Order: sequence, then structure tokens, then C-alpha cells
Amino acid sequence: MKQKVLVLAYPGAGKTYLAENFKNVSDLEFQHYRWDYGEHKNLPLEQLKGCEKKSVKPEWPDNFFKYLEEVTQKSEITLVPMATSLFPILDHLHKGGVRIIFAIHDRNLLEDVLKIYKKRGNKEKFIEDRRNDFNKFQDLTASSKFEKAYIHKGEHLYDALVRLGVKFKRGSGFKNYF
Repeated sequence: MKQKVLVLAYPGAGKTYLAENFKNVSDLEFQHYRWDYGEHKNLPLEQLKGCEKKSVKPEWPDNFFKYLEEVTQKSEITLVPMATSLFPILDHLHKGGVRIIFAIHDRNLLEDVLKIYKKRGNKEKFIEDRRNDFNKFQDLTASSKFEKAYIHKGEHLYDALVRLGVKFKRGSGFKNYF
């Protein structure tokens, strides 16, 4: 039986790298399911993160939950950004045979993570929001009933997931970036 894994990974963990290098990986962003960016909708994804001129789409979160459920049934490894708005569907997916893993850098690596955001061109608001919520997501990860993948200094998401027995297949995966 093929593996069905959903990884909720903190921003900057390496989701994009995995989708670009492993054919059994689907990397899903929910930004365009959640937000109407109006005239800014054509900006690159990393610049949209932290964009203040946006409104919540009326079909959120059901539109993304439906899509996420479809993808987790087809894909071996599905990656999504860690967000509390996704928590309501986790028990449902888990009962359906999906292995749920929370992935985040070790608590002492916050400054390293912030450098990743600056390097990839995230807006200052996004960076400041991550500075403010990093410890909250550490606590949520630690208290979660689901598996945890901690990314240590000098490691990537790949290393943390392999440590938990997740199997990757070389090749290009899927990214649903708009």
C-alpha cells in the first residue's frame, strides 16, 4: 500500500525544494484559496505573503479542505504550510488513513529561519508575523497528538522526514502555486 502523508510545515522548512526534487511530493499553497488579492493577485507568491490588501474569500476554508482531501488521497506526500486554519480537517484526514506530521525548525533556530525569509524576498510584515508566531507554533507542535519532525541546525525538511521513515522518489513533484 502506498504511503499517504500530510506534512504541515512551518514556512521556510523546505517544502518547495521537496516538490522540485521528488516526484511523489505535492506542495500545496492555500493563499489563493483563502485570499482575494484584488489588483495584487499577479505578484509572486513570496511577495503576496504578508500583503495587507486582501480579503477572505467567502468559500474559505471549505474550498481548500475539499482540494486538500482530494490531493492527499492521490499523492504519497502532501505538504502544506503550518496554519491553525487547517487544524479542523486533520482528524478527518487521519481517520481516512493519512499520516499527519507537524514539521518545524528547532526552537533555537528562529534567527536562521528569519534569514531564509529575507533571502527569498518575503515582505517585512510576513517576517515580523513569523517572528511573533514562531514560539506559538512550537507549542502547538509540541502539544499536537500527531507526529513531529524537528529540523535541526544544518538540516532540511527532507532530513527530518527521512528520520521518521518517509520515503521519497527522485524526480519532479507537483506545486499548485498560481
